[in-house]
This record gives sequence, C-alpha cells and structure tokens, in this order.
Amino acid sequence: MPHRHLLKQMPLAQWINAADLAQRTCLDQRTLDHHVHTLIKDGVAIGCCKRRGYCLLEAVDFIDQGKLIDMLKASPLLRPERLEVLDEVDSTNTRLLGWPELSGFHGRACVTEFQTAGRGRHGKRWHGARYRNVMLSLAWQWSGSFDLVTGLSLSIGLAVARVLSQWTGPGLQLKWPNDIMFSGGKLAGILIDVTPTGDGPFRVVVGLGVNVCNSPHLEQVVDQRVINLQDIAIRSMSRTQLTGELILAMALALERFEKLGFAPDQVAWNQ
Repeated sequence: MPHRHLLKQMPLAQWINAADLAQRTCLDQRTLDHHVHTLIKDGVAIGCCKRRGYCLLEAVDFIDQGKLIDMLKASPLLRPERLEVLDEVDSTNTRLLGWPELSGFHGRACVTEFQTAGRGRHGKRWHGARYRNVMLSLAWQWSGSFDLVTGLSLSIGLAVARVLSQWTGPGLQLKWPNDIMFSGGKLAGILIDVTPTGDGPFRVVVGLGVNVCNSPHLEQVVDQRVINLQDIAIRSMSRTQLTGELILAMALALERFEKLGFAPDQVAWNQ
C-alpha cells in the first residue's frame, strides 16, 4: 500500500486510535504498525502511543503530479506524458537507465518521494528523508560526441544553482564536479550517467538530489555537513514548484549544452 495513502488518512496534530486508522486504510493492525514505523524510520514525524494510537506531528508537503504536468507543458523540450511521480523507487537514475524503449526515453522525468538505494558518485549512497526532499532524474538522448559530455555536470550545476538562488539569495557555490554548497554544507548533488546505444545516440541520465528538510541525524549517516533549503530560504516554497522549476532548467541546460558545449557557462563558472 502506498505510504502516501496512509498519511492522507492520518489527521494532523490529532490522535487517531489504531483500530480506526486500520479501518480507514483497510489494513490489519500489525501491517499498519509496520508501515507507520517504516515511515518514522524514513524521517516522517509521527507520534505513536499504545493507548492513544497515532498522530501526524507535521504537515506533509506531497509532490503534486498534476501541477508538475501543468508546469512542464510550458516547455517545448519536454513531454509531460513522460513524467512519473513515484512514492518510492530504488533509484531514479537506475529506473531511467533501464527504460526499455529508446523512442520513449528522451525527455522522460522520474520524480520520487523516497529512494531505497539512491546513488551518488563513486558508488556512494544518497540519503534523504521521505516526503522532505527533491529527488529526480531527467533522461536525454545525446547525439553529439561522447567527449563533449565533459563539463556537463558543471553546466547542470549552474542551472540548478540559478533556480535554488531564488530561495537562498546569494551564497551558493559549486564544488567540482557535482555538489552545490552553501556556507560549507552540501545543499544539492548531481549524478550523471552516460551509456552508449550501439551506433545511435548516447543515453544521458541526469540525477539531482536537493536537501530540503532533513533531520540533524542525516549528518551522522553521510559523515558531512548538510544544509537544508528550508533552513536558509528567504521566501516560502513548495516542493512541487521547486521540482518543476528544476526540471525545466535542467532540460534547457541539456539542450544548450548539446549545441554549444560548456563555453556559454565558462564565465559563470570562473566567477
């Protein structure tokens, strides 16, 4: 059962006994308890009390697929019908890399609320709380030379930083080759996978993770300083709006990079 459905049946800041919640979700109480504790382990703020039941302690900002589709319709580079928003996946990059049909690959976007095996560079894991971050990948069919892919992560990083700066103001820095930093902490990371397709174009998958609202415990897991966008934002935000703007910016950066390479971004990178 999708965790999203369970959370939508749980009232905010009000206790609901286990029997009532089990009836709402059509789960037996043992299965319900298992799902709730999985959500808590993955970073969702839920109160549990044997006598009172369960309580959603903080509102959950779900990513809205319908609103995302409306945003992507504004771009001639993207096909909104190739967008999927998943409650959970092993890895958004892995999912797109395994897409079986080349004809439906280009411009496909995979957004998820949680990754069970999120990937970073050099085989590292990407960790992020459920329903609290931005985790997505964008697929692109690359018709240019494989050698020209060098520098793509920097161009994507600059495009992502421009979007994030709408919420952070000045202070973002790119750490070569794939991290976006703020005040010495990691705000976002980029992972690019490139695979050949015989004599045809390359498959490029650009993965992006943005730390929006993780718990302090995450720093102990990843052994580095983490910055949450929510903690430094200068204006209110929704994850849906942020996700849509990032996908649009990444698509534009990919299209431009394929035609012009890194040259247009060289000045911005030097700064």
